[in-house]
Amino acid sequence: LSGTSSVKEQTHNIDQASDLLSFANKSRQDGRFNDIIIRVGEKNIRANKMVLSCYSKYFNTMFNTEMEEKYKDVVDVQAVDVESAEKLVDFMYTGKININTNNVCDLLAVSDFLHIPSVRKLCIEYLLTTITLQNCFTIQALADYFTIPQITEKFNNFVVENYQQVVSGDHFKKLSKDNVMKLLQSTHDKVSPDLVYTAVMNWLKFDLASNESYLSELLKFVEFYEMTPKMLKEVSFESMMLWCNMQIKQVFVCSMNIQIKMSLVRHKCLFPNINHSLEKSLISLGGTETLTKVTKFDLQTKQWSQLPSLPIGRDAAAAVVIDDVLYHLAGRLQTDGKNTTTNIVHRMKLKEKVLKWEKVASMNVARLVFGAAVLNGVIFVFGGTDENNKSVSTGESYVVPLNKWIQLKPMKVVRSGHCLVAHNGYLYSLGGHDGQQVISSVERYDPSSDEWKDVASMQTPRRWFAAVVLNNAIYSIGKY
Repeated sequence: LSGTSSVKEQTHNIDQASDLLSFANKSRQDGRFNDIIIRVGEKNIRANKMVLSCYSKYFNTMFNTEMEEKYKDVVDVQAVDVESAEKLVDFMYTGKININTNNVCDLLAVSDFLHIPSVRKLCIEYLLTTITLQNCFTIQALADYFTIPQITEKFNNFVVENYQQVVSGDHFKKLSKDNVMKLLQSTHDKVSPDLVYTAVMNWLKFDLASNESYLSELLKFVEFYEMTPKMLKEVSFESMMLWCNMQIKQVFVCSMNIQIKMSLVRHKCLFPNINHSLEKSLISLGGTETLTKVTKFDLQTKQWSQLPSLPIGRDAAAAVVIDDVLYHLAGRLQTDGKNTTTNIVHRMKLKEKVLKWEKVASMNVARLVFGAAVLNGVIFVFGGTDENNKSVSTGESYVVPLNKWIQLKPMKVVRSGHCLVAHNGYLYSLGGHDGQQVISSVERYDPSSDEWKDVASMQTPRRWFAAVVLNNAIYSIGKY
């Protein structure tokens, strides 16, 4: 314009996107400018290739590369939810979409398939705000399937904050082994070992027949040596013996034993009542004759006194004491002049006001002249002569709270008339008769692995002798 040369040029930016989308959407509804039909199942969705390509990388690739769909008027999209597909096309034309608990899973799946990042992001943001005890595993399953690290992080934090409730629910107990492993892997170092152990046991016991074979893998996440003394006492050998399956028992012991030793140092003593009798005395019972008489020698008063007689006299039996309870194990009966090897077990609680013998669970194998010892509150017996008068190598253990005998791995050598002593977390089986001759060999049993290992032999073959531990050494005394 003449006379206005001093006015500078002006550039204006007007947001026409909303007008464009509004026009495009109205045109689509009126059936104008639609150049493609998206067929989802039985539903035909009319749209424009340019609009679809703008918001969906899936359609952008389809319509802008030399794919055969580029030249088609109708394109089939398989295996997606029809309603969600419609909502997503509407979103492309309007920029609006409603997300709720009923449609978020389908919208996430279809937006992921069609590569619509804006809606996928909205679905993720919605899921992050809706995690509860009831749906957390479903949401995490979505995160795994669609690779959503933000949700996985949120899920892990939620589990840690609500661990007790999460691992107590049926949703957790019904998880697959792989998902349980994944959960333990990501959370075990963020909660107490007591809770991790609880989680393992909750899942295992829910379907024991199917799950017990995974015990060794699961227990790797349980740091027994960091447990509280109370929990350790509850789950140590007592809980271990709940598993009758030999392999399960072995895995449980192997996982715990080394860590328990660390805890013994950490917590001073996990078993404060085991073998800590207030009264120091010697008790004499049984022998090589079927005597029922039981006597006690008080080391303070230097006096002998009578205790209740055994209900059944046996010879060649064994006796041990745990927590002021005296156990008389197996041996040989004499009935009507006939000798019978037995597996019966009696006990007497020495701190009761009225002393009496009571019968407890019998051993699995009848035996006499066998070895018996106590280690970590568990009675162990190995070897001896069975009811066929044959020397054996078999072993078993008895857990007091469960009143149960469990079979153990046999010794490497058949032995009878031998000694079994406990020392420094191991059992030592010394000498005895192997069915052919008196022997001097010694083997050591490790409860943590249920394995026997040869160690140095005694200098003299011995059977029917005594063995004791004193000042970190084992002494063998006498022989027959």
